[in-house]
Amino acid sequence: MKTDQKDTKLNRFCWAVTQHRIAVLAALLVITAIFLYGVFQIRGHVIIGEMFPYDHPYLKLTAQFSRVFGSGASSVVIAVQSKQGDIFNPVFLNKLKKMTAEVELWDEVNRSLTVSIASLGSKAVVARAKGEITVTPLYYNKTPETAEELELLKKLIYTSPSFRGTMVSNDGTAALLVTEFLSKIPYSRTHEKLQQLVKDYTDETTSIHIVGFPSLMGWIDSLKGQILFIFSLSIVAMIGILVLIFRGNMVGMIAVMGNGLILTTWALGFIGFTGINFSPLFYVLAFLIGARMIGNAQQIAYRYFEELDASNGDRAVACYNTMCTMWIPNFTAVATDVAGFAVLFIAKIVLMQHLAIIMSFWMATIAFTGFLVPVLSSILPWKVDTTAWNKETCQNDVLARMMMSITNRVIGSRVSRYVSVTIIVLVAATVATQLSKIKIGDPSPGSSILADDHTYNLDQRLMNEKFNRSSENLVLYYQGQPGSVTDPVVLNTFEDFGRHMKERLPDIYKSSLSLNNTIKAVNALWHDADEAWNQLPMQPDVMQFCQGYVVSNVGPAALNMFVDPQRKYSQTILFFSDHTSDNLLRIRDAAYDYFKMHPAKVENGEFKLAGGRIGMEIALNEAMKKYHVVIDLMIYSALFIIMTIMYRSMAAGLMLIFPLVLSNSIAAAYMGFKGMGLSINTLPVFAIGASVGIDFAIYLYSRAIEEFPLQGGDWKDTISQSICTCGKAVIYTALTIILPIITWYFFSDFKFQSDVGFFLAIIMIANVILTMTLHPLMLYMIKPKFISKENQSRCNVQVLATEKV
Repeated sequence: MKTDQKDTKLNRFCWAVTQHRIAVLAALLVITAIFLYGVFQIRGHVIIGEMFPYDHPYLKLTAQFSRVFGSGASSVVIAVQSKQGDIFNPVFLNKLKKMTAEVELWDEVNRSLTVSIASLGSKAVVARAKGEITVTPLYYNKTPETAEELELLKKLIYTSPSFRGTMVSNDGTAALLVTEFLSKIPYSRTHEKLQQLVKDYTDETTSIHIVGFPSLMGWIDSLKGQILFIFSLSIVAMIGILVLIFRGNMVGMIAVMGNGLILTTWALGFIGFTGINFSPLFYVLAFLIGARMIGNAQQIAYRYFEELDASNGDRAVACYNTMCTMWIPNFTAVATDVAGFAVLFIAKIVLMQHLAIIMSFWMATIAFTGFLVPVLSSILPWKVDTTAWNKETCQNDVLARMMMSITNRVIGSRVSRYVSVTIIVLVAATVATQLSKIKIGDPSPGSSILADDHTYNLDQRLMNEKFNRSSENLVLYYQGQPGSVTDPVVLNTFEDFGRHMKERLPDIYKSSLSLNNTIKAVNALWHDADEAWNQLPMQPDVMQFCQGYVVSNVGPAALNMFVDPQRKYSQTILFFSDHTSDNLLRIRDAAYDYFKMHPAKVENGEFKLAGGRIGMEIALNEAMKKYHVVIDLMIYSALFIIMTIMYRSMAAGLMLIFPLVLSNSIAAAYMGFKGMGLSINTLPVFAIGASVGIDFAIYLYSRAIEEFPLQGGDWKDTISQSICTCGKAVIYTALTIILPIITWYFFSDFKFQSDVGFFLAIIMIANVILTMTLHPLMLYMIKPKFISKENQSRCNVQVLATEKV
């Protein structure tokens, strides 16, 4: 093959690849074989430490105190419910005792933090003869069997705020078993242990209900099989779309799917070689990239067959011309995709940084599509009927006529143009009213990741209905001199802080738990078990007596939950009914308001906020609020710079960015309307939505640059021909992305993934519509010089003669 000039590096490169395309393909297959080994090294777990901002003060504080008390975020609350009457019968109590003993022996849990009313650490303060007071386990030593023994146990529980409503439900039909898993235990193992517990102890008289972050992550991990099923279903849908697009054209189908298989192997091999954890939370985004890869390959294959028809079936010419013409739009689109993910690295959250590395590399591999698809298409031996891809007759196609009709209605007359502008302004105004409804964090009381009727969310509702304790806890820490944790100022501050939070948040506050609970119980018993004396002693000598008695008699199992052996560290745990974004803000503000009125630093130490699950989620929400604005601005800035450089025009950057902002705002408005929160799960969606959404317009503008001189400088004809040719490929590309992703909405138990699938589909649909309406409207009204200027082709594709290659 000879061209009239080969004076650019791109020309020479495309020429060399075309001449040696079999050798090039062989080299790519060797690289693929190397990456294939890495595919089998992939690990994919949900790891709690990766999901929170590691540099936030709350996370640093939690890490420090977790070495003493556990993180609180790894706690699991197990409700054992009686289906027949209350729990005060020997059968139920023995079952709870057996379950507690079993959990305490698990290697995966912290034994000293495993508590139920049947454990050694659950002790009651009991008055004996001659005024003797003892602290004894509720029934660790012996299960009550007689009516008198059962009645005594019931009395001990219901007269103690430490157990009433917190460890045993107020109606007496359920009891709690609380434990904390070690931080490095895989959630797959956690789920296996917990579900085996449910299986072993659920019967006609008893039901088991479990909540807590490890349980939630275990459920997510367990749905990998369902994810693979949806993957398979989506791939079948994708193949079906390709069959319809290529109409039995085996070359097109094999080239597109082969390209996707090769580049996906590279990406997965890269993940395996780097050792980065591939979290199941982002499988849907990985699939989106796969769909994006297929869509992009289909776009290039479409152009190859168009060039094949124009060259009268010369595969070498078609291969060369396709590589040349598609290089700039393909590279530009890939650059925007990579930029969309790369900026996520600025978030100081390990999961986000891993996502940025993985997805940026994966997106970058799509750059090879511009060469791989033409090479594969030109090598495959089957003959192709290219009549359907004839450029001159493309306007006879039903889809092309429909698209051109839509575009012509927008730009056809002055009235239609002004009406279109008015509609766009109204849409933008409507969208703006919904944007303010987006919440930072989780807007739902249970888990927004799983469906509302999922077992985990049902268990969460039962916990909130029956108990004053939950997995949603806020921890106030104290750190001071050895022995200072029993100073009256420490105990009184813990007590006053709990009272303050209860008064400020009566609708969501449940209870508090600290060493004070036992001290107050001793004080009440010292006053003939009068409930009115269930408070911290006011007299210093009585306070000193109660403290000494508790420390000497309670035992290490119970004490280790609240104080360390050197008495330097202590904590009070406050339980709340949910972790919705609005309530997290209320909890944070109420906690800080307390220390505006009271000193955080005292003579021998200092009080520190905020630990527990709620402290970690507040930290995450604050990070999301900080990063999402910065990330959005960086993405749009990066895309503007890329567009300006690629098209050598600031006007191009502005014209491409404005519709992108509008389409993403439409999707964001949907989030606000549906009550979806902006979280670590949804933030990446904005990044990929921005980068993928702009691709359609890039191909349209690049085609318009080609068509403008061919259409004699007529703007309407240029736009119509661009829509007729490139527009069809855009529709096909969108279908290969949208239809497979929408399967997640109908089949996934992940509420997050189903919503994200629908959310991404909205972004794609919005960008397709804007490609057929707003972009043609701007091209026609602005008539930008970067489209109309002469001699801007960077790759010569005019073929003078051909020869065997």
